[in-house]
Amino acid sequence: MISEFRRIGNMLFLSHLVDVSGGNLSVKTKDGVWITKTKKSLYNLRGKDIVKIPFEKSVAWNAASSEAAVHINIYKNIESAKAIVHAHPVNCIALSLKEKIIKPLDYEGSLFLGSVDVVDIEYDKWGEAKDVISSYFKNHPQKQIVVAKGHGVFAYADTLFDALTNVSALENSCKIIQTNAFGSAT
Repeated sequence: MISEFRRIGNMLFLSHLVDVSGGNLSVKTKDGVWITKTKKSLYNLRGKDIVKIPFEKSVAWNAASSEAAVHINIYKNIESAKAIVHAHPVNCIALSLKEKIIKPLDYEGSLFLGSVDVVDIEYDKWGEAKDVISSYFKNHPQKQIVVAKGHGVFAYADTLFDALTNVSALENSCKIIQTNAFGSAT
């Protein structure tokens, strides 16, 4: 499992979907969640950079990513969620500041993502994100990706790679949208 966390983390970092210490990954098991630790770079993850936490809040959560509650609530509310990728793709975040729905213009984005909603959670109320994001997925069972305005993307799937695929496709679509609107890629 550690090698898969490392592979996906490296792909996220090298694709510029996260910065040096941003983003997080998790995988659900029968008795808990393996999740990246807080303030750890996703690049070249090692075993000591990942922690197993139970579904109910405990002292083990202290070492986990600051987004642990969001991950746990998604797993509790969405049975089909097996892996989660949270990333900070720049073009997607920039577009989320002015759009409530991101509608890919490209064929691949349209085909695989359809439209992607942006949820607005005030920065000073980020503690509500665990409920807002899991409720979004519960109320939109056909969606596996959502953007938190000005913050980043949460995607779930059967595997980390499948969740990463959606994040990557969305960022590529956002680049195309911005290039089409402004005439140059960012």
